[in-house]
Amino acid sequence: MTPLAAADARYPRGLRDLRRPPERIWVDGDMSVFDAPAVAIVGTRRMTGYGERVARELATACAAAGVTVVSGLAQGIDSAAHRGALDGGGRTVAVLGESIPMFVASVRGRRRPLVPRIRERGALVSEYAAPLVARPWMFARRDATIAALGSVVVVVEAGERSGALITAEDARTLGRPLYAVPGPLGSAASVGTNALIANGVARALISTDQLLRAVGRSAHASGAETGTETARAPEDALLDALRDGPLGLDELAGRLRLPSTALSARIAGHLIRGTLATLPDGRLRRVG
Repeated sequence: MTPLAAADARYPRGLRDLRRPPERIWVDGDMSVFDAPAVAIVGTRRMTGYGERVARELATACAAAGVTVVSGLAQGIDSAAHRGALDGGGRTVAVLGESIPMFVASVRGRRRPLVPRIRERGALVSEYAAPLVARPWMFARRDATIAALGSVVVVVEAGERSGALITAEDARTLGRPLYAVPGPLGSAASVGTNALIANGVARALISTDQLLRAVGRSAHASGAETGTETARAPEDALLDALRDGPLGLDELAGRLRLPSTALSARIAGHLIRGTLATLPDGRLRRVG
């Protein structure tokens, strides 16, 4: 674990945009991760299956394009975003609301196995020295740090009072492009995101290509970088494969002869546009 003072040349540039940049941060992992373009993906702890799938697929698309995913390693959307980036072979930064040693000592459940993977493929970051444990006020500061480390901020799902809305406000203050994923009408998990769009606070994110363009990358470029361009197929081939009924991811990948990262990016686009839906057993079906 390395302490970085604000005067250190390795100190993340994005943090200098904050009104009061942290005088010191602690980093556990590879500090070169701060040199790449980054997208902050945040959302509710009480995510739906739709939100989980979209967060993972957006993060996977970022991974394929060489874009770092930044989030807060909370339960729900944050963890889904970290997991999607790692499963896609990409890099990710987890900004914690307490000191790193205290978080590592106490984290449980599905988040615990993410810790060594994030250390290996990115970094854990905190503004707090050990042995500080989490306090409510720390998370508001953590949210601002997440927004500052991303060149673009995406809110996937957020309820009416979700902490992700604080990150959205921080993004506006910092002048970061802000996007929100439209959710189903009546979904409590999407009340906040739909309001951000309806009120003109955030732009509606309707495809992975749109996100990659916002960060200065493209799906075409990412395929060339990852060696998957030759395996690309028209987007309607995915819908055609589901014409006769729902299919699982493995069967879809086999039929389309696509690597998992390329397929995941295409699925994410269709889920966001509402042309695909996920069944309770994880299979995908066409909509309409």
